[in-house]
Amino acid sequence: MITRRSFLTNSAGFAAASTLGSAVPFMANAASPSLSLYGPPVGPSVVLSYIANKGLLSKFTDKVDFSVYKSPDVLRAGFISGDWKLAGTPSYVAANLANKGLPVKMLNIMSSGMLYVLSYDEAVKSPADLAGEKIGMFFRNDMPDLVFGRVMEQNGLTEGKDYTLHYVSTPFEALQLLLSGRIKHCVLPEPAATAGMVKGKQMGKSIHRSIDLANEWASVTGGAGRFPMAGTMVHEDLLNAQPELIDGFHQACITGTEWVKANPKEAAAVAAESITLPAPIIAKSIPYTHLVADRAKEVKAELEQFYSILAEKNPAIIGGRLPDADFYL
Repeated sequence: MITRRSFLTNSAGFAAASTLGSAVPFMANAASPSLSLYGPPVGPSVVLSYIANKGLLSKFTDKVDFSVYKSPDVLRAGFISGDWKLAGTPSYVAANLANKGLPVKMLNIMSSGMLYVLSYDEAVKSPADLAGEKIGMFFRNDMPDLVFGRVMEQNGLTEGKDYTLHYVSTPFEALQLLLSGRIKHCVLPEPAATAGMVKGKQMGKSIHRSIDLANEWASVTGGAGRFPMAGTMVHEDLLNAQPELIDGFHQACITGTEWVKANPKEAAAVAAESITLPAPIIAKSIPYTHLVADRAKEVKAELEQFYSILAEKNPAIIGGRLPDADFYL
């Protein structure tokens, strides 16, 4: 059963993970036999939960704990204070912090896009089908808004002329508008999209997962249908002190990602202990989270392209420029 409280908690978690100064910390102390992992209530944290619970880092540390973070300001405060050394983050947030002078590097990408258009209209299959419509959108001029706007622009549609956006503060508010019938379409991330479809069904409403914005990104770049949405970043102090831990953690991300994708029900059962959504919802959302484990240096060109496109409309989102080459590990 999805309650308003649990959905609000998870939507707020996504909001915190998708705004500057509010991503997800991992704690690590080079002198300590333990490692504490913290993650948002979104898809990559299912992988982190598996890493922690199945001992994938036992070669590097005696104990690994995982829990979902609560505060929306932990990233900025944690990295500025030096308490946080390894963090899950939207990829553009890592670039922004690096360009603001914090000694952080992008380690990997763990999601190649988890944004969707939900609609009551089963006929909506492509951006062109949204011509003349009003769409719910959260985070004005932030990454979800910029991604959606660029996709629509690439398909010849201009906001304010060919369609309109109804801005709200959080994914939960966007879904509430949809469920109440005040709007027919909205953009949502995972797992909010899956939770919303299930909630709609419980209410006797047919809500469709109409457009995968990751797939549509191919029309923007001329490349693959994916964009480097989220991953992990590392503080230089930890990288210099324990490079073997960083490499081991990335290898654990590879192993964990493959296991989670192959075993969504089992993975959800583990993750549900920390993520406040029912395990069946988490399991259903996993295929739509587009989980990957790509080393940042191997997708450097893709990251730079993504950053450049976001910066076309909002240069400040990445701190005004592309990060230096050594930002990508």
